[in-house]
Amino acid sequence: MNTYLFTYETKIEASLEEVWSFFSTAENLVKITDFPTITLHSNPLTSEGNTIQMKIGVGPIKANWHSYIEEVKPLEYFIDVGVKVPFSIHSWRHKHAFVSLPNHTLMKDTVEIQSTLPSIILKTALKKMFTGREKAVQLHFLSEKKPE
Repeated sequence: MNTYLFTYETKIEASLEEVWSFFSTAENLVKITDFPTITLHSNPLTSEGNTIQMKIGVGPIKANWHSYIEEVKPLEYFIDVGVKVPFSIHSWRHKHAFVSLPNHTLMKDTVEIQSTLPSIILKTALKKMFTGREKAVQLHFLSEKKPE
């Protein structure tokens, strides 16, 4: 069993309140994630105690993923824990932290995984997923800005 820690930071040109609101629903996770594909099958709110049921896919391979929102500290962070996870992943804990800075918000993702998959495969897949999300989030908030 391999344990892997992955971190990723995204600079978002929006206020902390706007960013927090955007990430308060997994519906937006679907919008910003093209790898793997995600389909929601439950209440999408990232509220403490909620379990978000999803189906994720890589090509023709689809699997169920249930994520329990373990802890929420509004405008600071929330933590989701995989309670039903696929693809040789045995545990998943993801902290989404948000820091207000002048003129932007810094989002810090920290993912702790236990898996039988080699670390290089986990690193490659997570980097692809978070790089894609970063581009989609930045594009979303750029398109939300109104001309002055």
